[in-house]
Amino acid sequence: MDIGVQIPVSAIFTMEEDEDFEEFEESKLKKIFVPVGSIFLLLLFLGYFFAIPIQDQITSLFSTEEVENNQVDFSFNNTLIFSNNSLDELEEIYLSNQAVEFKACLKGLKVEETYIINDLYIPKTFSQKFNQVVAEPCSSESLVSLHSHPFRRCTPSQTDINNFKGFKEKSPDALMIIMCETNRFSIHK
Repeated sequence: MDIGVQIPVSAIFTMEEDEDFEEFEESKLKKIFVPVGSIFLLLLFLGYFFAIPIQDQITSLFSTEEVENNQVDFSFNNTLIFSNNSLDELEEIYLSNQAVEFKACLKGLKVEETYIINDLYIPKTFSQKFNQVVAEPCSSESLVSLHSHPFRRCTPSQTDINNFKGFKEKSPDALMIIMCETNRFSIHK
């Protein structure tokens, strides 16, 4: 006499099939979730490291001025005019220093709201790096303190702003210009 509970054979197969189906669904979800999650994390990681440089380049495009016919029109009807081949000389210096920043002091005169640049010189330079130049300040006879930045990154740093404040005290009409392409400048009064 058998008192045990009898389970129909078909019920045993059903329970095994249910377990297989659950394992199948779980492995299928893993196969989808792991690659999709990995791609998402990779994009998030890359976005973090590349968003700042791209943002700086976009900001620079909107906050800079381009030279046209040796002239730059900038904020509030101010104009900067390069004469005596000073722009050609500046572009040559820029092109020969693309791997590092450089500093230049621009001389000229200011007539009302127009800055006329007719000469430039390179001050004594102590060090040049991809993202930094250390040089003597421009003389009080200079109208513009100019330095370069990496390609299309014309946003001034806090150090740039602090250095310009000191120069502005010596020359109240002075400008700070950041050059980030041969014909693109960020001009600050």
